[in-house]
Amino acid sequence: MSVLERLWKDKMAVYRWEEQTINNITSSDEILVATDVKCQYSKGSLNDVGEDGAPNLVNSYTLFCGINTDIKEGDKVIVTQRNGKKITLIVGEGFPYTNHQEFNVKRSEKA
Repeated sequence: MSVLERLWKDKMAVYRWEEQTINNITSSDEILVATDVKCQYSKGSLNDVGEDGAPNLVNSYTLFCGINTDIKEGDKVIVTQRNGKKITLIVGEGFPYTNHQEFNVKRSEKA
């Protein structure tokens, strides 16, 4: 466990769509890939200037996890925050670092 992972208080379950063949019928099913994975869910704000010159505030969301975590772009994760609140996210582009990974994520209200 890295030093960063010791600071993370959130946990996530990772789901991925995979094709399965049962009785010669192939279907896509959402499969649980990992559960109780330590992570950190973070919200940031970006200031952008709109076309009319007025500032726009845009929220950005980032998910931090261990370097060996099996997570890919397009996966669905359900993060359980330290207060018990569950948030469903869709994983975007990832950035691997020496001891951890960071992913841009989008909140999913209908997952």
